[in-house]
Parts: sequence; structure tokens; C-alpha cells
Amino acid sequence: MLHEAWSNHEVWVYECQNCGRTWDEEFEVRHVADGHGGEAVAYEHDGHSCTTPWTEHLCPDCQRARVRAWPAPWRRHHAVPPTRKGDDLELVFRLRRLHAY
Repeated sequence: MLHEAWSNHEVWVYECQNCGRTWDEEFEVRHVADGHGGEAVAYEHDGHSCTTPWTEHLCPDCQRARVRAWPAPWRRHHAVPPTRKGDDLELVFRLRRLHAY
């Protein structure tokens, strides 16, 4: 029996409540549907399995466990491409080929 599976990339921001240092870490998140409406989630950091991003973190400077964590989807935005003119024939023909215009 095949189950639906997918992956996504997440960036988490951390702040030490002891010394004030902030940093971010990137995670690969793998989701697998169990076939009964549930979902299993596994996290990887630097190619190794790990716990959830919001648990068991130590500050790299002071080695204290007083660390706040929150997801940061807003941290890594790509540049917005320039807008095209409304009379761009190449775009119109491309959209027609895709049956989107």
C-alpha cells in the first residue's frame, strides 16, 4: 500500500533568553500520510534526523537551554521579478498554449 509523502523546507529562528544571541537553522521536513487521515512528520537538520525544531536547543554561545524558537517563513524571500507590460505578445501566446488565456 502506497502512502502519500511530501517534503518541505523550513527555517526556524532562535533567541537565547540568557545572553540574547539570535540565529537561524534550516530543516528538511518529511510528511507521510498514514492512510487514515493522520500524518507522521520527521525533521532533518544537516542530513541527520533530529527532534522538532522548537525542543531541546542549547545556545551556541552560553550553552544554556533558555532558547525561544519560532518559524521564519518571512526570512528568505526571493526577489520579486519586474512586472511585464500588458501588451507583451510573447506572454499572451505562452498563456494561450497553456489554455490559460
